[in-house]
Amino acid sequence: MSLLRRGLSLVWEAPQTALGAAMLGAEAARRRIVNIEVEDGRLVVESKGTGISLGNIVIWSRESSRWHDLDVRNRAHELGHTKQSRLLGWLYLPVVGLPSISRAAYALAYREVTGKQWTRYYEGYPEKWADRLGGVVREKEQS
Repeated sequence: MSLLRRGLSLVWEAPQTALGAAMLGAEAARRRIVNIEVEDGRLVVESKGTGISLGNIVIWSRESSRWHDLDVRNRAHELGHTKQSRLLGWLYLPVVGLPSISRAAYALAYREVTGKQWTRYYEGYPEKWADRLGGVVREKEQS
């Protein structure tokens, strides 16, 4: 990626990249980082139990929690979110981030209220779109 293009990308995705840097700092402070790579100009961080894509920082996990079943597809899913970020720029947080975090909050509440995982997280917007952009194929799940 050219220096000019890289600079424009940083400005275009500045709000989410700033939040991503804060998340990365939190993951590091909690000693949850497993591995760090650079891919397509993105810092791709494998973590213990966290999955989020914010600008130039991708944090993914293959470790499931009581709220979500995660596996290696989570990496491709989060990379799908980076394509949304590149497309939407400053609009990424309200258009993708807010609906995504709302779905995650619902999944947490669903688990606490019912005692079961909500398995439809990836079936709706914007998760289904991120899966498609990341090349993730999921079997139809029920719940």
